Amino acid sequence: MLSNQFKEQLTTVQNVKTATRMVSMHVDDERIITCILESQELDIKNALGDDLYINLLQYVNRSNLDEKKDVYEDLLNGAIYEVDGQSRIFSGLINALNYFAYARLVKYGSGSASRIGYVNNQSEYSQLADIKQRQEEYKDAFAVAEGFMNDCIRYINYKINQNNNCRNGHKIRPRRGPIITKIGD
Repeated sequence: MLSNQFKEQLTTVQNVKTATRMVSMHVDDERIITCILESQELDIKNALGDDLYINLLQYVNRSNLDEKKDVYEDLLNGAIYEVDGQSRIFSGLINALNYFAYARLVKYGSGSASRIGYVNNQSEYSQLADIKQRQEEYKDAFAVAEGFMNDCIRYINYKINQNNNCRNGHKIRPRRGPIITKIGD
């Protein structure tokens, strides 16, 4: 179930599985979709603001795919750009979103709500990571995502605000969102 009206989101399940750290191809797609939607709404939208976030979703869902807007393509996919004669490079918003979703996937682990409460799914061929390992992986992946996001924000402040004034002249500041430091008891 989508939490917004758009058919296509800013990234895909396949991107999260292949463009981040190792994710099993057997992880349920619905679990990853939930992580993508939460990450878009909580990490991306809150950092970019509603106007730019909606514009990007509309751009990704445009009917004429031949109509490209270079500044949005660069923001989504990364680019090299010049600031006062200095070259800058960033990996793009999709990459940041992939890592935000991956971090949430690690945080949730293999648990699910059942009629008897929250349970961890196990099989005879694997061993669940302990809480400390999951917590460390989550914190590291979230820090990577924040780094990618801050690079995107620098690009937005230079390119998009300069060209489109889509934030009414207000600069977006690099952010540090809440970091959950404890998973479990």
